[in-house]
Amino acid sequence: MALMPLVIAGGMAKGYLEDVAEKKAKLAQIEAIKTEWLLKTGLSKIEKRREQRKAAQARISTATRLGFDEKAAIALEASGELSSVITRVEKLIEDPEKDVSTSSIKKMSQAILDNVPQDRLAKAVEYALDLGAAEEMTAEKLINTIFSTSDESEKFAAVADISTGTDMPSIKPTGINLIGLTDLSPEKTQKVRNLIEDRLKDSLGRTLTKDGYVWDNPGAANTIIEKALNYYIEQRADPFLDKDLADITTDISDKVQYLIGEGIPLNTIADQYEFSLKPTEFDYTPTTSPTQQTTPIAPPSSIIDENYQD
Repeated sequence: MALMPLVIAGGMAKGYLEDVAEKKAKLAQIEAIKTEWLLKTGLSKIEKRREQRKAAQARISTATRLGFDEKAAIALEASGELSSVITRVEKLIEDPEKDVSTSSIKKMSQAILDNVPQDRLAKAVEYALDLGAAEEMTAEKLINTIFSTSDESEKFAAVADISTGTDMPSIKPTGINLIGLTDLSPEKTQKVRNLIEDRLKDSLGRTLTKDGYVWDNPGAANTIIEKALNYYIEQRADPFLDKDLADITTDISDKVQYLIGEGIPLNTIADQYEFSLKPTEFDYTPTTSPTQQTTPIAPPSSIIDENYQD
């Protein structure tokens, strides 16, 4: 009978050990599931980031092939605009009625570089050229982190911190305008000139006779119109133009009307005023000699609607 307590105790001990073993097995299974999830999630995020970077590099390469400066392409990638810019430029190039020159793309590239924060651009270039890759979590680093520490919070933090993007520092969208990449054809240039003439006919004094249109002061009128046309072309080529092309002709008309309203002679406006200057800031020297006509006046073939846009 004395053996009974020992048998009971032995049975209890066996049961306890089996219970402990079962719990350890369950814990090990849970740990294995956690480890598998961490590895699967982490490696998936690393692969997605790699794909994102590869796609970004492909877009940058495509942009440089189109003629963009590499740093300008990186800036557009960092601002999130490169993909749409590439699509639009390719459509312009494919259009037989559009003339996209390499020089205009180079000018646009320089304008982009001149208008983005240099510190942000430098960081974007660094990442784009893989100079920052050593700081990123790799598959090898992830595996080492998961299996070298027993701290679960450290493991989960390592996975949570893995970015699925390119890690390229962002740059504020440039709002780039691509219309300046195309040159105005002679026909469209004449249409714009006709439009400007029509907008300025009352201000400059134009009369329709049996022989065609006649300016009261043809020399001054011609010079003003020619300056206005050059201003239109310059504005149109501005990659950061923030207004419609129709607004440029309105701007031209408003400036001329203001100057004339201030009593400034047409000869003075023709000789001294540049349309890039605000009319309120026009500091001039009064002139009395008439401006010589340098370009003959020809009746425009047609009057273009004020809402014309090329």
